Amino acid sequence: MQRNLRQQLVNALSTLIPPACPDPEMDDSPRLDACADENEYASRVVEVGMQLALRRRMETRRAEIEEALARMDSGEYGVCEDCGDDIALARLLANPTARLCVHCQADRESAPYRRCA
Repeated sequence: MQRNLRQQLVNALSTLIPPACPDPEMDDSPRLDACADENEYASRVVEVGMQLALRRRMETRRAEIEEALARMDSGEYGVCEDCGDDIALARLLANPTARLCVHCQADRESAPYRRCA
């Protein structure tokens, strides 16, 4: 089963490519000062923001996948980082990069709400 999960992660990693820039003139260094008017400037600012957000999300996802593959290599894959219990196979199939079991993940997600009450 771990071989299937590894292949799933490797496939996901290979699909992570930088988003294509819709405007070849913008590429990685958009020239906002070359805009014809305020509307074009606003549109380019939004495009740049979207591209940056997509790249950050892609980089985060790539790091998660690479970390999961490294845990597989070290024999730590499928073990909860908080409690040390095995992560359920159903959870790993749904999210192969999971680092926590369902219970520890739920505890982490609800912790901020407990502090406020």
